Amino acid sequence: MEIERVRSISQAAENLYIGQPNLSRILRELEQAAGFPIFERTSKGVRPTERGEQYLRHARSILRETEAIDELGPRHPTVGRFHVCLPPSCSLFARTAAYLASLDRNECLDAAVRECPVRQTLEYLSNGEAELGVIRFRAEYRDYFEELAHGRGLSFRVIGKQQYHVLFSARHPLASRQELTRQALTPLPEIVSGDTFGVQNPPDQTPRRQICATDRFARFSLLDTLPDAFCWDEPTPDAELARWGLAQKRCADAPCFCDVLTCNPQYTMSALESGFEAQLTGERPEPRRA
Repeated sequence: MEIERVRSISQAAENLYIGQPNLSRILRELEQAAGFPIFERTSKGVRPTERGEQYLRHARSILRETEAIDELGPRHPTVGRFHVCLPPSCSLFARTAAYLASLDRNECLDAAVRECPVRQTLEYLSNGEAELGVIRFRAEYRDYFEELAHGRGLSFRVIGKQQYHVLFSARHPLASRQELTRQALTPLPEIVSGDTFGVQNPPDQTPRRQICATDRFARFSLLDTLPDAFCWDEPTPDAELARWGLAQKRCADAPCFCDVLTCNPQYTMSALESGFEAQLTGERPEPRRA
């Protein structure tokens, strides 16, 4: 099904963390057992054959039923598996890297750290592609995202709340100001995340200009390329500011953001995952079954 999604055997193998020869062998064995080719090669990659589409449709149906049965009981961890989703955040990725570096190098580790907007994180947690997630959103949207998480059967635990800083190019017209207000930023283009809600401007107001960027690299690149743009961000380390030629300022009436730890409560965390949860929350991990 991953081959069908990306239309490439090599890309599917990379996404599944297995070698392309192994995935090709598995596909051949499936086709031999089925008695017909499931995929065919085209100039634009691979695509399902007519009978292959029927095969994949039945496979998806079986997978959904199997997952539904599994969800009736507790979800157990896989040894060494550490799949987490994080928002675009220098500090959270630095803490995650420090945690992974502290682990025993002789122990099994299968880590996947994804940078995701809120809705994608909730999707990965719901379908079992990740075990832990941190979601970040503006504080005024808390009720909406809490309902969204609970609607998917996920936990919702606030682990941090602080005020945004203003981030822009060091060449920005406002970079030399000592104090900023949101009113001064209103006419400027804003780099926003993929989870920002659209706001309709009244006819007598200057239209808002927004550019959506869902990851840190895109956001920093846009700020560097568009010297009059800005974004709201967590306090950014000086090293990152210098690397991208950026500046950050406090804003007296800046909005606040919340960081929320979320997971499937039916899932029993491993010691490795419990340790990471404890690092994020500042608590001693509770004893859990491995």
